[in-house]
Amino acid sequence: MSRPANKSTTGVDNGFSYHVVALACQMVDGGGNNGSMDVCARVCMVDEYENIIFHVYVKPPIPVPNYRYENSGIGGEHLRDGMPLKQVQRRIEEFLCNGEAMWKIRSPKAGKARILVGHHLHPLLQSLHLEYPSFMIRDTAAYPPLMKTNKLSNSLKYLTQTYLGYDIQAGVQDPYEDCVATMRLYLRMRNQVHQREDYPQASDPRNRNNFAPSRQSELERMSPEAMLTISRSDYYCWCLDSM
Repeated sequence: MSRPANKSTTGVDNGFSYHVVALACQMVDGGGNNGSMDVCARVCMVDEYENIIFHVYVKPPIPVPNYRYENSGIGGEHLRDGMPLKQVQRRIEEFLCNGEAMWKIRSPKAGKARILVGHHLHPLLQSLHLEYPSFMIRDTAAYPPLMKTNKLSNSLKYLTQTYLGYDIQAGVQDPYEDCVATMRLYLRMRNQVHQREDYPQASDPRNRNNFAPSRQSELERMSPEAMLTISRSDYYCWCLDSM
């Protein structure tokens, strides 16, 4: 996938207006006991229209024994003049918080803060030493409709092939390509058209799945079709983001 020709890849915010951003990183090997310590070496963020709003190489805080060049396309020359990790953290936080104080974002009423989209975001944020409230995160690896029936995650490559109809990660992995794929998956899930529930939040005490113990015998006699009729999802549906 080629990047938009007129978009900056130097880490400069071009002033786009956006409420949702997708984040992806390219990792290199930072060592560890079995060579599995991931170090973030390249970061990309895009908006809902696939415009690049931040894209830089990251100067690693520790020596890198293996750049994984065949998959990453990254060598020492790319990282020598990379942006220091602390500066990368600040820039990402600025984009996500959008002028809000972090303590405000920890409230469900996050104001101007931006929704963060990505795939396997928890380890990615760990590698960047960043924290962000879970209710502001939309992870395509952890969203039930995109997971396997045994509740395990699908790969981003598989999800892109299955739901979007094209291939990614063929050869050198490009974080821009991953950002676009996760954003497209998020938008597809967000734009679903289905019946709205009166009390859509799974945590709402009025949720019909919170059946009283006294109804147990009644529920056991129900057919699967009847049970389905009175049941509802037990996760936050991304279509609610568009309300």
